[in-house]
Amino acid sequence: MGSILLLQLKRLGDLILNTAAFSALRDLFPEARITLLIDDYSRELVPAISSVDEVWTYDRKNSLPLWARLIRREFDLCLDFTGNDRSALIAFLSKSSRRIGFTFLAKRAIRSWVYTDLVPSPVRERHTVDHYLDLVRSLGKLEPEPAPWLSIPPSVLSSAHLLRKELSLEEHYFVVHPGTARPEKYWPAERWCVVIKYVWEALKIPCLLTGGNDPQELQHVRDIQNALGASFRSFSLTGRIDFLMTTAMISQAQLFLGVDSAAAHVAALFQRPELVLFGPTNPFHWSPRHRSGKVVRAGFGYPYEADQPREQGHPMSELSTETVIHAMEDLLRVFD
Repeated sequence: MGSILLLQLKRLGDLILNTAAFSALRDLFPEARITLLIDDYSRELVPAISSVDEVWTYDRKNSLPLWARLIRREFDLCLDFTGNDRSALIAFLSKSSRRIGFTFLAKRAIRSWVYTDLVPSPVRERHTVDHYLDLVRSLGKLEPEPAPWLSIPPSVLSSAHLLRKELSLEEHYFVVHPGTARPEKYWPAERWCVVIKYVWEALKIPCLLTGGNDPQELQHVRDIQNALGASFRSFSLTGRIDFLMTTAMISQAQLFLGVDSAAAHVAALFQRPELVLFGPTNPFHWSPRHRSGKVVRAGFGYPYEADQPREQGHPMSELSTETVIHAMEDLLRVFD
């Protein structure tokens, strides 16, 4: 296999969980030149994706350079992890002799004719990691099957260390990442306040709040800080650092708390003890799968098992503080 094109044009969380499939493909074809195409929104993670040879980005506002690059190149194999009209067109223009997508593409005849192989993997019945691995499984047996992974560059880890010194943030801290691209996943600020104070009482380590620069997310974090009060010792890097630096901060934390988001997937990659809060999205598809990862879901008590692929979601307002504290009691046993 000479050259391979991978298409992942979804959001950061999908890209992070897709890295297991990238590694699996590298194991199957160690000599191949692998090109990954991602959405421009995810470009901050490029330095941490080590299992590919080059990364192209798709910029909706300036896509002509990408189309020109595609016309000049020719690939032997294309794997489309995205499955929309744009990725189907890119797969066709890759001129690959073998173009692989998911069987759900057959529902749209205009898309399905682009592909030479369609792989069965019902997205509603699979964890997202396994769903993406299914495309690679169609090419060969995976032994062992890799887990998602990001390789944080040493320079970024060093910058994170310097930033913590700048903030006078001790070596031991816990991260709270309460925001996401979807505001319906937000949990009320006053409830976050109770849980953050509970963790501080249990561990006596400071809280670091992280998040993006979306105005709603920034306001949500401000609301949490106001609920905590000026006397409570916490730090916020929300909107001040990029996602790669956020990844470095999470990778070094003693504990992670957050809603279903790309940041929660980062905590899972580095097997940080974590509690992830779910509401409208189903944990069956997105939950952490390491031993120190736990989830709670609005509308359900604790303990909660994420084993129902078609379970209906509930508003985050239905997730009680008591349920989250109960889960935290269980999680904090790893520190005993």
